[in-house]
Amino acid sequence: MNRIIVFLVLLIVLIAALAFGWWAYTLPGKVTVPIGAEEISIKSGAAVALVLALSGLMAAAWWVISGIFVLPGRIARSRRRSKSRKANAALTEGLLAAEAGDAEAALKLARKAAKHAEDERLKLLLEARAAEANDDWAGAERAWSQLTRLPGGQLAGLRGSAMAASERGDQLTAETRAREALGLKSSADWPFNSLFDLQVSKGEWEKALDTLTTGERRGMIKGDSLRRRRAVLLTAHAVGLPHDEKSAAQKALAEAIRSAPGFPPAAFHGAKALMVDGKAKAAQGVLELGWKARPHPALAQLSRRLVPQDTQANIAQRLQALIAAQPNHRESKILMAEIAMDKAEWVGAIRSLALLVEENPTARLCLLMERALKGYGDPSEAARWGRMAVSASREPDWSDIDPKGNAFDFDKQGWSRLVYAFGDVGDLVHPRYESYGRELEAGRVPALPGPELDEPAAEAPKTPDRPLSPPLDYASDDD
Repeated sequence: MNRIIVFLVLLIVLIAALAFGWWAYTLPGKVTVPIGAEEISIKSGAAVALVLALSGLMAAAWWVISGIFVLPGRIARSRRRSKSRKANAALTEGLLAAEAGDAEAALKLARKAAKHAEDERLKLLLEARAAEANDDWAGAERAWSQLTRLPGGQLAGLRGSAMAASERGDQLTAETRAREALGLKSSADWPFNSLFDLQVSKGEWEKALDTLTTGERRGMIKGDSLRRRRAVLLTAHAVGLPHDEKSAAQKALAEAIRSAPGFPPAAFHGAKALMVDGKAKAAQGVLELGWKARPHPALAQLSRRLVPQDTQANIAQRLQALIAAQPNHRESKILMAEIAMDKAEWVGAIRSLALLVEENPTARLCLLMERALKGYGDPSEAARWGRMAVSASREPDWSDIDPKGNAFDFDKQGWSRLVYAFGDVGDLVHPRYESYGRELEAGRVPALPGPELDEPAAEAPKTPDRPLSPPLDYASDDD
């Protein structure tokens, strides 16, 4: 389209020039030009044509002369454009090769780009990516570190340097780079996430709490995720404190409960600390608060043991207080059945358990049903439920309680995982559940933790001889 327009414009100019020349040639009169003592007369039209031709020659001569003077500059600019095109092509192909995992091609193109690239930042970027593709993390870290010293490349260089240091196992340098990046004025959230993740992985709970506060202040984390993460970190920190710092531990646990009341480990360890100090009433209040937010069997187990050698009536009163906090919850219904069995009210216990078994027949419920049926006096039916318990599904919450009755005994790795599992999603699953580790036998009330004993080997799983079904109707039977 452009060519057609140019052609038409030139055609119009040519036609106009021919028309003007013909008009000028037909003009009457002559032009006299004195040359020395003589005069030359030229026809007016010829004089006009001559002037036009002379002007054209002068313009052409000027164009040639000026072109000679600007020719070196044009050649230099052309060479720069060619070099820039080659550099851009090498950078583009090199980055694509690095992302594709073609380490050899990426390294080759990085060397080529180094010869042509004018922007040092692009050259260093490709050099770092090529080194990463070759698993040369030390070389990558050098390139990223150089990039941090160039304008506009500091944040990207710090991120790459932190990742490279982490890959080669230098967690201290990775943390330093992430902390340096967090100090910059930027909306990027990777410095917060990287620094927080590193501190959590190392079990540095206090440092992680400080970083979490920084992330909160900058709006990088908020809402339930913020509160739940803080609760896990505070609980992990409190549990790891020595006995002579129990005051600081209790303060951290109280803050964890305020941050996320629905985090059972905080309520459990907070109540346990109060129990050790002989503050059973305060401990019961903490357990009731935790039960109201999120009932958990470990809280009920601890409520049973708040006062050593306590009377059955007092224990039942404490358990009834838990039930009152969340009467319609599944755990409260199970607790009602356990209270009934403690009082030898076997029929009531069986009725309560029967409804729960119909919803989800877990191994824990099967064992409770076995206990209730034994108490009622039906050993054959009780044995059947005991066999069913072997192959029935397990309950994640119940797996938080180990065979000795201890609960939420997470190691550093377990607490680190819980920061994200509970903090971001609200899940509370003990590693014992996923590794099929042993747990407290349902229906058994452990005493206060004593010296560890060798545990008997678990029996081989048995297959139930009859399909799982609700127990017989004991409505018409007497106690």
